[in-house]
Amino acid sequence: MSSHSLQGVERIQHLVRAQRQPQQKPFWRRLLAIASPSQRSWHGGLKLRGYKELSNAEPIAPVAVGQVQLAIPLGRGRRSAQPCVQPGQLVRKGEVIGIGDDNTPWVHASTSGIVEQIGLAFAADSAEPVMAVILNADGLDEWIERPVMEAPQTLEALVQRALQMGIVGLGGAGFPTALKLAGAQQPDLLLINGAECEPFLTCDDRLMRERAEALIEAADYLADLLGITLTRFGIETNKPEAMAALRTASRQARTPVEICPLPTRYPAGGQPLMIKSLSGRNLAPGTLPAEIGVLALNVATLHALGRAVFHAEPLISRVLTLTGVCERPGNVEVPVGYPVSALRAVAGADPEGQLTQVGGPMMGQPLPDPTAVISKTTSCLIFGAERYLPAASQSSGSCIRCTRCVDVCPMSLRPLDLYAAAERHDKASLQALRLDACIECGSCSSTCPSHLPLRERFRQSKTELRP
Repeated sequence: MSSHSLQGVERIQHLVRAQRQPQQKPFWRRLLAIASPSQRSWHGGLKLRGYKELSNAEPIAPVAVGQVQLAIPLGRGRRSAQPCVQPGQLVRKGEVIGIGDDNTPWVHASTSGIVEQIGLAFAADSAEPVMAVILNADGLDEWIERPVMEAPQTLEALVQRALQMGIVGLGGAGFPTALKLAGAQQPDLLLINGAECEPFLTCDDRLMRERAEALIEAADYLADLLGITLTRFGIETNKPEAMAALRTASRQARTPVEICPLPTRYPAGGQPLMIKSLSGRNLAPGTLPAEIGVLALNVATLHALGRAVFHAEPLISRVLTLTGVCERPGNVEVPVGYPVSALRAVAGADPEGQLTQVGGPMMGQPLPDPTAVISKTTSCLIFGAERYLPAASQSSGSCIRCTRCVDVCPMSLRPLDLYAAAERHDKASLQALRLDACIECGSCSSTCPSHLPLRERFRQSKTELRP
């Protein structure tokens, strides 16, 4: 490890030690930690057709790498690792190819092969090209020799392991898991998000069904290490097999982990809504879950963290959903950097002429470029998405004050007033109307009879408000 990286890890360890000083938990926090989640509800939301049946019937299938060219992203924006390999270099699966600072997870080769170059590539879920290691796979998929490593026994050691194994949030945001763990302030509640409320997505559903024992093991380890008193998995009621698998695994492990049903209502998986549903605690805008005693992780993130803890395995692949207009829909475990064009063949989709949506229809986006590759945060590819997504409608340009957007906003905001303020560039009103509480779920846009681009306008206004 470089001296610069050592300094970064030492800064993280200092942060962890500073936040782990003994402190009496407030009574309200201890009370809420054991409160029943059954009556914790939230306003609005949408009942959407799920299209889950298109892809959730078959087990997760591994994708053979073969001799394709991969473009392994080094990160995004300021959280990009620095490449530590050279063109012409032979690398093996799991080998470090990018080293980050104290805020940036490391990056590893997702298969074996020869480095072609360091250059720009499109990640499937990024509108702008990112730096990547272009790797010509040799088809051998040969692992680097991995030392036997015990599970970390301190939070400092776990933070270091998560950083060096490249673990990030796999629910979409991609926030470094090491930083989330380092910022944990004596949490008493571990919440695992298995809602997967977006239509079409079933990768988390299959992960919970097939790897329930590993998820329970990782959750128990994390709770024991951090002294957490209660662990809850939140899962929408349209995933009965996943709930049953986790309950069975929990009983066999003799652990008090709770499997809690969530309403099948979009966006039940939104972090503030899940926290409210499972604990009754309100996550105020600008507040981190750690500040209210909660550590929240997506199920895929928890699984990746467990692999890093118990098997010293870096995050080099992910489970994603292939669905829509294709002959072989399902869920596949695919190496990071694998080209979307090759996945079309895996799914039996038309190689061209169809819209491919990356992620779900509500918060996803069209594939930015035909050459795009899978990143750590790519969760779903919907082939032929134009068959399922509503056709773009021309905006009327004016709000008719029907208040449908108010009825469906899960954060109890007034989108019609926010939009008017955004059009006026009225920063004071946007702040007073709590624009920062918007989770950009798109519920307002999808119900607007005037087809106003509400979510897009709010995203733009948030950018304008940033200092």
